[in-house]
Amino acid sequence: MSYTLGIDLGTTYSVMAIVDESGSPVVLKNSEGSNQTPSVVYIEDEPIVGELAKEYQAFGESQVAAFFKRSMGDPDFLLDYGGVEYDTISLSSLVLKKMKQDAEKALGGPVKDAVITVPAYFNNSQREATVKAGEQAGLNVLRIINEPTAAAIAYGMDRKNTGKVLVYDLGGGTFDVTLASVTSATIDVMATDGDHALGGKDWDDCLAIYLSEQFQEQFGVDPMEDDDAFHSILVSSEKAKKKLTSLDRAVVKVVYDGHVGQYEITKDIFEDVTQHLLERTWNLANQVMLNAKVNWYEVDEVILVGGSTRMPMVADFLEERTGKRPKASINVDEVVACGAAIQAAVDQSAKKKSKPAFAIGSVKKVQDVMSHSLGMVAINDDHSRYINSTIIHKNTPIPATKTRPYRIQTSAASPNTLEVYVTQGESEQPLECDVLGKYVISDITHVQHDQAIIHVAYSYDANGIVQVTATDESTGNDLPVRIESVPEDLAWLDEEPVQEEEVVVEPTSVMMAIDLSYSMAGDPLLEAQKAAKEFVKEMSLEHSSVGVMGFADTARVTLPLISDYRKLMNGIDALTPLFINGKLGYSNKGEPFTEALHLLKKQTGRKFLIVLTDGLWAKQYEAVHLAGQCHFEDIEVIAIGFGSVDKNFLKQIATTDENALATDLTQIVSSFSKIAQVLTESPKSQSGKGALQFFK
Repeated sequence: MSYTLGIDLGTTYSVMAIVDESGSPVVLKNSEGSNQTPSVVYIEDEPIVGELAKEYQAFGESQVAAFFKRSMGDPDFLLDYGGVEYDTISLSSLVLKKMKQDAEKALGGPVKDAVITVPAYFNNSQREATVKAGEQAGLNVLRIINEPTAAAIAYGMDRKNTGKVLVYDLGGGTFDVTLASVTSATIDVMATDGDHALGGKDWDDCLAIYLSEQFQEQFGVDPMEDDDAFHSILVSSEKAKKKLTSLDRAVVKVVYDGHVGQYEITKDIFEDVTQHLLERTWNLANQVMLNAKVNWYEVDEVILVGGSTRMPMVADFLEERTGKRPKASINVDEVVACGAAIQAAVDQSAKKKSKPAFAIGSVKKVQDVMSHSLGMVAINDDHSRYINSTIIHKNTPIPATKTRPYRIQTSAASPNTLEVYVTQGESEQPLECDVLGKYVISDITHVQHDQAIIHVAYSYDANGIVQVTATDESTGNDLPVRIESVPEDLAWLDEEPVQEEEVVVEPTSVMMAIDLSYSMAGDPLLEAQKAAKEFVKEMSLEHSSVGVMGFADTARVTLPLISDYRKLMNGIDALTPLFINGKLGYSNKGEPFTEALHLLKKQTGRKFLIVLTDGLWAKQYEAVHLAGQCHFEDIEVIAIGFGSVDKNFLKQIATTDENALATDLTQIVSSFSKIAQVLTESPKSQSGKGALQFFK
């Protein structure tokens, strides 16, 4: 019988767990009899991992590697010990290999599979490196899972635990904060953020700096100038921090350059010198709340995770800011590994197609999100600079896939390839984001007298790892995609793009007009807003601008034509108060064409008006006349109706019969998505009758 582990691969300590025969998660002890294994490696003839390596670290040995998780995925991180180079993958694999061996000894059988946790804020390189480390350790990595999500899974094992839950995960070297909605059946992650260079070590560092400054003030020499002396202060600072979890004060002795200083550290002093670190965590927590559009009073529970949350100042700080005492009844050091073990048992059961243990069979379904936006390097509208064009936005549920079309000139005489630089990050400046790689798409079929169209699909899989695939439209064939390393010199991204003799993509302007009459109450309005948001997500905003308006007895624009994703989401949300407060009336005497005509007629390029309605209009004849004025100004009208809509009326206001669609409530989102895809795929100028056909 083989076993499946859940592993919390931590910055300072790592923990492993399994699910026992009763379906409950159980933490396994290592060969030293401890529940936690220090993530520390001492390099000699044979590497030593764990407790003994940490002792060597305390003695100030130079051949000790620690805190390397903070550099996970960094190709420039290399440690040379005795002529052998160790990167973060090889060091992490040594920790995982020890845990695998210790688990096999404890269980009396082989361990083959594992679920490994990572900070929610890990990027693609860090996630890929974690998987490789597991594989090098001899593990089949079933999946990697975000640490706060694993904690939420363990929390959600109790069916009584429901509501909006904020997971505050402060470990030894990383910090994550996640908001999740927990029901009796599901755990839906709403938003996540974090900092993989913020953790308990920073509290140690702040205290060590404070002690060094006190010593220098007393004796006139700075112990931070000597590596061994400062290392000794760091060890003492960590011990003092741990004492202050239960005591009001701790005494630290500092010895350097023939002088001996002794300093009393109170809780107040410790809190004062580290207050800025707590503020950093609070800023990230607030950002999560803003992204999820949830107020603090709506949070039902704050869960503390990670060994550094044992510092009393953490719970006190959060209670002061939120008005709620954080929940610390679960083991903050072990809860992540337990959640990983639960997920591992579920995945293993699915792999074997077997029935899981009773307790695991009742585990809640998990929907996670990705903490970074995925995009590509593109050129802005006026061809003046390179930009990061977002394709999949941060906090999008995963797995997720978005497709973008590319038009390229091909040659019959030479190979045809397409190069795409893929990015992760929120900034519009490419160099402020992580450039993941140059994805080279080859074997593109030559198209005579036209451009080839290549559909490139960008994906986050369930692990949050990036996948890029491509399809040739002319043949329908999948194309090979080769990932090349990013050139060291990316200075060209700050330069003006070289003008190329290619077909210039015309700007596209789209107004979305949503019916806000009384019959839209409830699900119709919610589905309409969901459809509008999906439309924005599918559009290629680097060449498009979108506006939002509502209409009932009158019409009002909630957002003019812009290309800002977040503002568009807010503009769509603004339809709700318009409807609830009856600002536009509740009947349907109004029409959207006058406002749309005013905004769109002055735009260049392609112009569209999408009208969504669910019933009969009071002044249909007038509306048809005004729609005709839009047609005359080369504004293409797309009419979508459901409910008791007049199908003939839809055809009269739409530019063509093909642009009129009578559907039902369940198909609105897919209809808007298809329209966005067609608009994105059609960059050439379109005007007059029958320009686009959406529904054939």
